[in-house]
Amino acid sequence: MSVSRITANSIDAGQVDASAVTGQVVLSMVQPGLIAAAHRLRVNYDSKVEYEIESALGCGILISGDPPVFDIEGHGQVRHELGRAVIAGNGKPVKAFTHYKANQHNVMSGFYLKRDFFDRFGPDVTDDGLAALRGLLNVDYQAVVLPKSRRMVEIAKRSLAHPYCGELAELFLETNTLAFVLEAASMLKEANRIANTLGRKNYDRVVQAREIIDANLASPPKSLDLAMQVGLNLTTLQAHFKTAYGTSIFGYIRRERLELSRAMLRDTDLPVAKVGYQVGFSSPAAFTAAYRRHFGEPPTRKFPRR
Repeated sequence: MSVSRITANSIDAGQVDASAVTGQVVLSMVQPGLIAAAHRLRVNYDSKVEYEIESALGCGILISGDPPVFDIEGHGQVRHELGRAVIAGNGKPVKAFTHYKANQHNVMSGFYLKRDFFDRFGPDVTDDGLAALRGLLNVDYQAVVLPKSRRMVEIAKRSLAHPYCGELAELFLETNTLAFVLEAASMLKEANRIANTLGRKNYDRVVQAREIIDANLASPPKSLDLAMQVGLNLTTLQAHFKTAYGTSIFGYIRRERLELSRAMLRDTDLPVAKVGYQVGFSSPAAFTAAYRRHFGEPPTRKFPRR
């Protein structure tokens, strides 16, 4: 199936109401049981959209715009946040609805998995990540909010913005959607591992600490202040953080600063020194030394332009 891009889609009983919503939609079955889904939409007037969702697993991530809130009949609300993927599975059909305000807009990307996607693996799925995904098709309804992930956002963006057309576009969308599934499975596996080790409440607090750091990477709070914000004592936060992410809080900050700097050097024309300052290094010399230790090369290396 080819990628479908349309200029309006507010669907009611199979009809398209072009006056309600405008934008871009990608909806394509790229493999049996695997559907790529993405949209860039603007709502033209206040409206209520109702959905009847057949049995499926859906994963979506808000890339930009206004966070939507979905009311799932009999199961409460699901709220989307920027940069955090939501995985929702329903073994039985469910009804959902959401309200949109005039001029509300958002960009989202994701995929749907049907039961036949897993048929290729036979009756048993041995990988913990894929098994966790498949397990969400065995409940009436369950939603899991994953931690923020720069890699997940980059994969999501490519569903709507890539340089290909025709058969190459179809091939790219298939491989990119499979990458999306693999990343979601990996993140779900890791989230379950940490939650089982630390307990759900401590896991949520460690995730909160990481997201505070990510939002203030150039100037993060002191460790003691961070511990107070998430409701843990400092020693417990440090121990749980290392268990969850395999490094200390300081080590995590340094690693993420360097990974962000690499993306900035690749995707922008900013001078090396300015990139170093923007990600939180005190001097160009300190940035260059840390970058070389981490990547094995200086930050002056040129990247091919995308």
